[in-house]
Amino acid sequence: GGVGIAPVLFRARVLKELGNRIISIIGARSRDMLILKEEMEEVSDRLYVTTDDGSLGQKGFVTDPLRDVLSDEQVDLVVAIGPIGMMKAVSGVAAEFGVKTAVSLNPIMLDGTGMCGSCRVIVGGEVRFACVDGPEFDGGLVDFDALLLRNRRYLEEEEISLKRARGCESHEKAGSSKAYQELR
Repeated sequence: GGVGIAPVLFRARVLKELGNRIISIIGARSRDMLILKEEMEEVSDRLYVTTDDGSLGQKGFVTDPLRDVLSDEQVDLVVAIGPIGMMKAVSGVAAEFGVKTAVSLNPIMLDGTGMCGSCRVIVGGEVRFACVDGPEFDGGLVDFDALLLRNRRYLEEEEISLKRARGCESHEKAGSSKAYQELR
């Protein structure tokens, strides 16, 4: 879902080249936030589009058409990349049908070696480090609730940073400067 469509597209292309049938379900909050629809159409044998607000495709979440596909088709693997809540929901639906879900986790990562522990996730009851052991894991084994809590760890700092960024006008000043206009 959302910007997670970009890495899904790459994976779908590779799986298609290997002779697999590709049924894709992509979703976003609205039409304006949906990316790579045409590219996903090209690589998919079937494409379902959902938007939370119904501005494009089916109104609702990706789990709605996923249930239909899993009821009607032989599916070997579900791939979910996007918001934590979406990956959790997709993994839950797939598990109901006995289908494994590969999820790509993007927790906070600081050093890329696992030393800092910021990317710590619980998978199958054991601690894993997304930067070393992942980022891809079996969605049926991920403790998404713990992951969501860890990702909120710096929420206060993020909000402060966003407020400061909104107060910055340097990009507006640079965009209207004579030098900037000449570069364009």
